[in-house]
Amino acid sequence: MADFDERYTSYQTDRAPLRKLVRKLYLRSAQSLLRGPTLDFGCGVGELLGRLPEGSMGLEYNVATVAYCRSRGLAVDHYDGLADDWQLRVVPDSVRFESMVVSHVLEHLEAPAEIFGKLARAARRLGVQRLLVIVPGKAGFRSDPTHLTFIDNGFLSRPELLTETGFRLELSRYFPLDQRWLGDWLTHHEMQTLYVRDI
Repeated sequence: MADFDERYTSYQTDRAPLRKLVRKLYLRSAQSLLRGPTLDFGCGVGELLGRLPEGSMGLEYNVATVAYCRSRGLAVDHYDGLADDWQLRVVPDSVRFESMVVSHVLEHLEAPAEIFGKLARAARRLGVQRLLVIVPGKAGFRSDPTHLTFIDNGFLSRPELLTETGFRLELSRYFPLDQRWLGDWLTHHEMQTLYVRDI
C-alpha cells in the first residue's frame, strides 16, 4: 500500500509544464466558488489548498500525500472516513469553515449518496455555508480504474441527497466549457456543483 501511496503522490506532483498550466485554470475555477477558510476534503497534494485563505485545512487518506503536503507547510491531517463513519471528528468542534470542497472524491466511493449526506451534515456542524462538489465527466471517469461510481448532474441534483443536511443546490456547471456532452470525450472535463446553506 505504501508503494501505491508514493506512486500516487508522484503522479500528482510530477506534471509536465503544459499540464501544470492547464491545472491552474481548473484550480482558479474551483477557487472562485469558495469563500473564506475552507475544508478541502480529499485534498490530494494540496494544489487547491495552497491557494485558499488562512485558516483552511485539508483532509487526505493517502499517508504519503499527507506527508508531502505537510512538507510544504500545509495544514493537512490524515483522515479515514470508514473508521470515522464520515463524521469529520478529526476536526475540533471549535474550528469553523465558511466553505468545504469535495473534489474528485465521490466517484471513488461505493456508496457516494450515503457518504455525501454524512459529510454534508458534518460540514453543517463546522459552520460550512458553501459546499462544492467536483466530479469528472464520463471520459474522466473511464480513465481511472479506481473510479467506482459515475456521478452526474442527475445524481447531484436529487432532492433526497440533501435530506436533513441544511443545504440546497445553488448551481451546477461544467468546466472548462459549460457543455455536458464534452465530458463524454474530454478526460479533463468536470462538473462543479455548489450547495449553499438554507437560511
